Amino acid sequence: MMFRKRVLFAVAGMFLFANPLRAQDSPRAGGSSRDSVRSLEIQSGALSLILRDNSDSPRTLSGIDSLKNSAVPGFDAYDPDAIGASAGLNFEHVIGGHRNPANSFTPRHGVYTLFPDRERSSATLVRKSGDSPWALSSTFKYTAQPPHYVDFEFACQAMDVKRFGDRGYAVLFFANYMNDVMDPALHFRGIESAGAEEQWIRAEAPSGHQDFNKGGTYRSLHADDLEYDDDHNFKLNLWSYDYPRFAHPFYYGRAASGMVLILMFNKIWSETDEIRFSLFKFKLPKFQRPAWDFQYVIHRVETEKKYGFKGRMVWKTFISERDCWDEYKLWQKLVSSNQSD
Repeated sequence: MMFRKRVLFAVAGMFLFANPLRAQDSPRAGGSSRDSVRSLEIQSGALSLILRDNSDSPRTLSGIDSLKNSAVPGFDAYDPDAIGASAGLNFEHVIGGHRNPANSFTPRHGVYTLFPDRERSSATLVRKSGDSPWALSSTFKYTAQPPHYVDFEFACQAMDVKRFGDRGYAVLFFANYMNDVMDPALHFRGIESAGAEEQWIRAEAPSGHQDFNKGGTYRSLHADDLEYDDDHNFKLNLWSYDYPRFAHPFYYGRAASGMVLILMFNKIWSETDEIRFSLFKFKLPKFQRPAWDFQYVIHRVETEKKYGFKGRMVWKTFISERDCWDEYKLWQKLVSSNQSD
């Protein structure tokens, strides 16, 4: 990919490298060509990351293309196998409960424009409803925070609820295609069965469900299974394990080179929406490179109602299980404090 020049912004000890678009290259969604960029390199604390728009998707995926920590500078968190394999916090699917060709990969196609914030280490992907087969507008903001955090915030609005069919729900699926890992399982606090005590769970997505396809999804304590039409064309991301279930909206995964990826969210379940965790193992056993994913489920989509969530990704050297828990509790206090201000 060729760019005519590179611009360096120095902001409070953080450096942003923006690749400006030519006017004829400008995506249609939001802003002018001088505001949007195809990619953005950010350095913050121990982290260096590259964000990308949708202009070369699906050959090159939107979201975080590369994530590195200075503790192991040569090791990218995401799959280096091919350009299109490297993706973190990638908005991958919008799925309804009925058969629909738009159930798979539609966020990877069409305009999804990246706008950097020159005053902070952040950028936002913007999708107009007219560029989505689901008439779903969305924004996805990424903010690097020292020493090893990427905070993110997703918001969306549906402009035509009829597109979500009689079942009325929407499953928004987000992917993290990992590089080599020490253990492909997800680790979270939860229960193994109804009435059991809370404990650490090692969830490895075993086979058994009739719609199993190299992985599966875990839901929280109070969440129900999703019903979907018998002739549905994308079932693998709709069914979920009955147990184990998670009790707190965070999980961690043990990566290679002594690293850990932690994902945490500001919500778990309500009558309006919920978070679910997914693990897929399409590259295993040849490569120890799972997809550590998550879902945002809107139970009954309403026209023009605003939905969304906030989260934090941690990419650092693994210390202990207790340290992962402490990272989540620290962020939880921060979110609660911000909400009370």
